[in-house]
Amino acid sequence: MNVKDYQSQIETLIPFNNTADFNSMLDKVFFGESNSDKFLIKMEISRITKPCTRIIDLREKVIDITKQYTYFDQTHYLTVGADKALTSAIKLYGEYTIGAYEQVLEYVQTIKQQQSDQATKVAKTAINETLTENIQLNNHRKQAAARMFYVSKIEITFEDGVVHQATTSNISISGLKIKLLEKRSHLDGQLIKVSFTTLSKEYKDKAISDQKINYRLVKQQQEKTGFYLYLNLEDDKPLFVNFIRSFIRSNQHKYKLDVLYYFRLAREKCLKDSTFMAMNCLPIYLNADNNKPILFMLRNAVNKEILNDWRCKNSNQLPFLFSKERLANLLTFAKPKLITTVYSFTYISEGEEFLLSATEEELQQDNLKHLFVEYGRSKSNWRCYHLTLQNYQYQAIKSYELTDIRPQIFSEITHLATLTSIATKEIIKIDTRSEKGNPNLLNKYVHRQNEEGFTPVYDLFPEELRKEERYSYNSAISLKTNDASLTGKIIDFSSSGLKIQLDAAKLISRRSLIKIDFIDLQKISTQFELTNIEYRVISSSPNSVYHLQVASRESYMAMYQFFSVLVAKNPTHFKEIPLKSYKQPVTTRLHEVAEPALSQAFFYVSSQSGRPKISFSSIAEDAKTLKQIFSFGTNNENQNNHIALSNNKLLERLLIAPLRAACTQQEPLNFERTIYVNKIQDDNKKWSIESYLDEDFESQKSKRDFILKHKKLNQLQILHYRLTPIEAPSLKVISSELNVISCYAMHLSKRIEDEMLNINAIIEITDRTEQILGV
Repeated sequence: MNVKDYQSQIETLIPFNNTADFNSMLDKVFFGESNSDKFLIKMEISRITKPCTRIIDLREKVIDITKQYTYFDQTHYLTVGADKALTSAIKLYGEYTIGAYEQVLEYVQTIKQQQSDQATKVAKTAINETLTENIQLNNHRKQAAARMFYVSKIEITFEDGVVHQATTSNISISGLKIKLLEKRSHLDGQLIKVSFTTLSKEYKDKAISDQKINYRLVKQQQEKTGFYLYLNLEDDKPLFVNFIRSFIRSNQHKYKLDVLYYFRLAREKCLKDSTFMAMNCLPIYLNADNNKPILFMLRNAVNKEILNDWRCKNSNQLPFLFSKERLANLLTFAKPKLITTVYSFTYISEGEEFLLSATEEELQQDNLKHLFVEYGRSKSNWRCYHLTLQNYQYQAIKSYELTDIRPQIFSEITHLATLTSIATKEIIKIDTRSEKGNPNLLNKYVHRQNEEGFTPVYDLFPEELRKEERYSYNSAISLKTNDASLTGKIIDFSSSGLKIQLDAAKLISRRSLIKIDFIDLQKISTQFELTNIEYRVISSSPNSVYHLQVASRESYMAMYQFFSVLVAKNPTHFKEIPLKSYKQPVTTRLHEVAEPALSQAFFYVSSQSGRPKISFSSIAEDAKTLKQIFSFGTNNENQNNHIALSNNKLLERLLIAPLRAACTQQEPLNFERTIYVNKIQDDNKKWSIESYLDEDFESQKSKRDFILKHKKLNQLQILHYRLTPIEAPSLKVISSELNVISCYAMHLSKRIEDEMLNINAIIEITDRTEQILGV
């Protein structure tokens, strides 16, 4: 027997050890036990009640503070907890005994084990703090509709004509899970005809009665409850789809619904909506067979800056970046996807503005990269872009209403390009000498054509085309640029923008900062100071007409207050300019066609207990290099590890400090950095990650040496990091999903609200390894 199993009974008998009725108490407590077991118990009690002479010294054995304690003329070195344990033991035994000694040691061992477990837990927590759940933004492609767990007899016919009886396990408008009576292997991918025998008897509907619906076998699997086939609907039969949809809706309270599908879909839709609002890349859709390949572009409030940068001489210049000849050249490098760099700038000559652009491949072929870069980046509007180019054909995933007609222009798409502005100084100088070259050699990169026709630019969120009213008004102004003082007039205004016309022809570069004095308006206002108001040039039109936007918070507040008062006091004098917009495809289709453009890694930042924390992530399945670096140390495909952004206390500089600065300084946040991620293998062949920023290197030379060294080892990954604020995802876009979830699992709907409404920033990661290491 094991006396440890009888510890509580032994403690009951200890006070009676030296009494006359000890044996009778022993028999009562251990009634039914053998005499040999009782003898062992008696011997154990005799042993632990003997006086003990051993001193308990916990110094150097525990991490807690120890003090001297004296009991029965013996001095012990105990922690506060150990002293309490000893006091309790002495009270039980009546003196300091072997049992009391062992009881204190057992307490100490328990505490040490708890401390060890806590340390392990803390270490695991530290590791887990870098893990985030991966919410795939196009996950609905894998499961296009919610399932209802419904059992009904069906008949299935395979391509070889063999007929089987089966039952449905769950149904949806896009697929079936069916259970076969016996396990038999079948050829994946084959078409299977399904007759809903029981359902067609219950519902005399022409959409299902006497119908054989085509499904495709996508998976077969042996499970605990039987052998199952997973089928996707192949037939284009709207009547059947509508029947299944209405059947599920009318029976969702009778049969169990897959609530987790709605939970996953709601989170995906929320994050995707916010990502479309905040994404910095400009999606461009092309037809390589057209003489003018560019078909249309998708715009949001952020990437419209790229469109502004590519306007020159009142013309959109992006169609010439993707001219038929240049696109054909780029496609020769697409195997199957091209990732490269595009450089552009404008210069003014003899009163005329010219835009130049060149891809990495073009400059390498012409051996003019050094000249182009050195000459171009001295210009104020020098730009560097990350360009991707890949094959793409639009295929509608979800079911649309009859009025949501598929746009003809979508059928013409053969390729998708994305253009992302890169503002970090990531070009590594190979030679610090400034080579002198002939700038005339760069004339071949000048955009000389005028745009033919009109290139559509569709808005991903068309209801936000204009956030404030614009009013026509003619009023004199004066303005100062870096090199001139000019006069002109207002054509129209809003709280944050102006449309002006100069009295004399003068070419002002886009993004130029100017200061305006409102000459006429200042005469009628003594309350507001209307001088030196800062604006930035956004775009230009013929006849010296310029579109301006307020360039500082102070200027915005001044003009917002002034124009609000001006319009309010003169309501009949100012006529609002009606909104001009053009017809575009339905927004849900635009969002669907935009999904493949989300090829970066996205991390979503939440505010938790007053501190920012990376809460969710999303990395496209085809972004293999990004998935590789952010799956480091994970075994779960549904998790990403952002240790590449957070090791060496990097997150303080990349996330916490920028957000704190933006909050205190009340300035717009658009934080970009280049991160150098080095993978290291130790002597035990275990891998770890170390990340560095540009400022971590002593000099350009040390950074270049570091890059060249690890380039040879093939252990370096270079990432472009961008942090931008976003509004909390709107719950309106998931109202239907929340309604369903609330009916079955209120805690899940509350969880979604808590998770989504705390998100306030987004991190975009672009892999620039090949583009920089190839320099």
